[in-house]
Amino acid sequence: MKGSKNLFLINYILENQIPIIYAGATMTKQSPIELSSTQQIRRRVMGRCLSCILAAVMLIAVTPAFAGGKATQMWRCELDDDATEEQVIKSAQKWLAAAKKTKGGENLEAYIYFPVAVNNNGDSDMIFVVRAPNFKEWGEFWDGYADSPAAKLDKENQDIITPTDSGLWESIKVKSPTAPKTAGKATQIWRCELDDDASEEQVVKAAEKWLSVAKTMDGGKNLEAYVYFPVAVNDNGDSDLFFVISAPNFKEWGEFWDGYADSPAAKLDEENQDIITPTDSALWESIKVEAAE
Repeated sequence: MKGSKNLFLINYILENQIPIIYAGATMTKQSPIELSSTQQIRRRVMGRCLSCILAAVMLIAVTPAFAGGKATQMWRCELDDDATEEQVIKSAQKWLAAAKKTKGGENLEAYIYFPVAVNNNGDSDMIFVVRAPNFKEWGEFWDGYADSPAAKLDKENQDIITPTDSGLWESIKVKSPTAPKTAGKATQIWRCELDDDASEEQVVKAAEKWLSVAKTMDGGKNLEAYVYFPVAVNDNGDSDLFFVISAPNFKEWGEFWDGYADSPAAKLDEENQDIITPTDSALWESIKVEAAE
């Protein structure tokens, strides 16, 4: 299961000589990868342009693997040394307002993940996440992006932020009988590997069972969970999916985590170890971006 979907897509692209644009580089069958001089010079300073994130991404139109998932684009980004979180948020708000004026972008949502306790994060300073309700709307948005109002913001933001790598995912919200309508702020993300025989349906059902149990714990009643399955992802190592848990605040998350070791949810981890194994994890502060008026 690992990487099979991505390998098929990459082989198809190379065989048909479809150019891929990735962070200032172009890849074809004849030219594996040619880095721009700007990218070589600015490798560490990075931190450029929120909207340039979308102009510098490998995007491939594919059929979602699991019905009902959202098209979710994630970028790991580096910030300029002088950039502030407030600047990043304001730039993202302005970009989202412009993106919503583009056909297919009316229903976009955007989130910024600032690190709180992170391991194995490389040189990235944050994650920028954009979600569309489905792949049709995302594809429609991307087709018209080049000349869109959002694309015109690229140069304005290029001294703030630049993506280091990106991935297009299918995100599936894990259902529970009492799912609250709250925006998560304390967000734990696990990179996971799947057993070769495990199916996406098995993973989703296991996550639903885990969430139902987790909600019975102190601090867990308002938890939300998502499973991110890869669609077109680069530099993802051996990971097969992301498992994402959000709590409305760090107080509730801390209360939940303090009692986790001997909890019913922890016992389910042992039951699921033949299906899924976490490779690393990180705690983030996620902020939902509201479009600027």
